[in-house]
Amino acid sequence: MIMEVTILGRGESLKKLDKFESDCSDVILVNEFWKTSGNPCDYYKESVIANFIKEKNIVLVGSPAMGSGHHLTYELELEHNIISKFNTVWPSGSGTDREQSPVSGWRSMPDECVEDYKFAHLSGELKQFDVDPKVWQKGIVRGSLAYAILLSVKYYNADKINIFGLDFYEIDYLVPQSYNYENEKKQVVSMKNDFTALLKFYQQIKFNVYTLANYNPNLDNVKIF
Repeated sequence: MIMEVTILGRGESLKKLDKFESDCSDVILVNEFWKTSGNPCDYYKESVIANFIKEKNIVLVGSPAMGSGHHLTYELELEHNIISKFNTVWPSGSGTDREQSPVSGWRSMPDECVEDYKFAHLSGELKQFDVDPKVWQKGIVRGSLAYAILLSVKYYNADKINIFGLDFYEIDYLVPQSYNYENEKKQVVSMKNDFTALLKFYQQIKFNVYTLANYNPNLDNVKIF
């Protein structure tokens, strides 16, 4: 039986959910799908998202920089089946570069994911050219969506992963943000390289990437829509 997970970032390619047909019942929402100081609305209430996540099993993945407090996700959790919440940090003693306590009500990344993280992000074995090597010297686990891929493969044992809302800052977010992301936009080439390397690392997994970016990794296990 194929274990299928759908990962939602927040880019404008989320609009492609309108024509997406799948029996997938497991969804990961990446970063703030609820209203915050930087995010002007409840993303999850946008019709294209609300229709898709209805009656699904939902996991939240996000940076601890999102802020703490159960009130941030309270309404989302009342309205939907949130089964777990993971911060993109590792527990003390994991031997990683991101050992930190999660915010209240959230979990650290699970032990099942740590060895792949160490190889993909700390060993330097998979790293290609980077425009900002001081920041991303070795690793390819770049951004919260990359953590969602680790979680899907190693913790939820997915062998098919659908990705929406990953547009590499070439297209705006579905809902424009107050933060301008100018620094991130300067790193688009290396972001794509790192993401391609991560998909190649998991070459046994089938990836369907629905994007509005100019992106084609030319990998046998990846289809771009």
